[in-house]
Amino acid sequence: MSQDSARDSHAPQDATAGTSADNRSGRSAAGGGEAGCGGEPGDGESTDDASPCGGVAADEAGGGAGVSPGDAARHRRRLVAALRRDGLVRSAAVAAAFDAVPRELFAPSGTPVDAAYADRVAVLAADAAGVPTSTLSQPSIVAIMLEQLDVRPGHRVLEIGTGSGYNTALLAELAGAGGRVTSVELDPGLVASAAARLAELGPGDGTPMDLRRGDGWRGSADGAPYDRIHATVGVDDIAPTWRTQLADGGLLVAPLWLRPGLELSVALRRDGSVLRSVSVARCGFLQLRGPHAAGPHARPLSAGATGLWVVGEALSGADTETIGLLAGRKGMAAGPVPDLTDRRWWALTLSEPRTVLFTDAHGAPAAWGAYDAGRAGLVIAIDGWLTSHGDPGVADDVMSRLADCPDVDPTGLEISAYPTGSPLPRRPSRGATWRIIRRDHTYRIHWNPDRASGRDR
Repeated sequence: MSQDSARDSHAPQDATAGTSADNRSGRSAAGGGEAGCGGEPGDGESTDDASPCGGVAADEAGGGAGVSPGDAARHRRRLVAALRRDGLVRSAAVAAAFDAVPRELFAPSGTPVDAAYADRVAVLAADAAGVPTSTLSQPSIVAIMLEQLDVRPGHRVLEIGTGSGYNTALLAELAGAGGRVTSVELDPGLVASAAARLAELGPGDGTPMDLRRGDGWRGSADGAPYDRIHATVGVDDIAPTWRTQLADGGLLVAPLWLRPGLELSVALRRDGSVLRSVSVARCGFLQLRGPHAAGPHARPLSAGATGLWVVGEALSGADTETIGLLAGRKGMAAGPVPDLTDRRWWALTLSEPRTVLFTDAHGAPAAWGAYDAGRAGLVIAIDGWLTSHGDPGVADDVMSRLADCPDVDPTGLEISAYPTGSPLPRRPSRGATWRIIRRDHTYRIHWNPDRASGRDR
């Protein structure tokens, strides 16, 4: 899992209402990972590690030197036991894959064996500014996504973002000798080092592995159709090539950025030209780089709000400057609103593209708000109270919309992706439905409280 890129240099990891970012990413987008710093052991859990993404410092991979096989095996068993205890590893196949692959071989050089098996992310590569571009993912998010992916022996798997090759090795263990794993990575250095480690390890009893340097957005057409596609880099739109290269009935798992505070690991099953979710989990990832990347979702504020970042839908540099200036001025009390932990903010961000989320420098949520560029209006919700800066009409809009918002659990959302221009079915009569339009797909997002409550029983 890699970075076939890193688009967002800061987006909060799990910057959702009421949830501290798990293993907060210093200045990385939510954690990317080989794929991501994200995880979701539980609300409010976080680490206070000093290194980016709350993990191990960057260096070339190949840690655990001088470690006895027995010592490493004991750490692997402890990791698997912890992931099982937390309900993140549920299947015998995923447990066996974790137990078979020595994570220390894929960690940065010099990483102590206990750190290699800690539930933390490790930085593999960074840009000139020190912003992580590829990481060795937190084991908990790896486990969540592999369970969602449901790889079976004999499956043909496409991985978008090779990174260190750790996730590639796990996929090979799951697909077995009768399967095949194709992995595409943007960084040629990562491709070469991952290929060397995988050749030495030989995971999956000889599972064929094809590592390629290229733009992951394009997939790998000559190996299609694939039974499973695993994107280990965050996107705000599914690449149409992934959908067309996926076998009908196959599963695609990707970290999908929907709106501020809502980045979700979504398992989508192909049903003809439509992708329909079968499971949803919270996550946080480094974002897509390259020619198909969208603009950054998170930007640092300077004027009047030093140390804060703002996450929004298509915010420009000029927008960020205006938000900083407005936030630095004395505001006017507009009225009481739900506090940061209230799940109605998730519904608001789905229905209101003007919603923004303020975070600290580590990606931890600090306040919800809304910004209207045309009206030069900003509202910020702090400690259960909405403060208006600029046009007071924005505050009226937010308060009236919040009054109608349902209490939404993101993991209970039903998400369908339709090719842009395709007709959408009639809205369900029960629950709340939202629509988000991207370049290649229109996303129909539905919240059915009956289905959600039934799942929890």
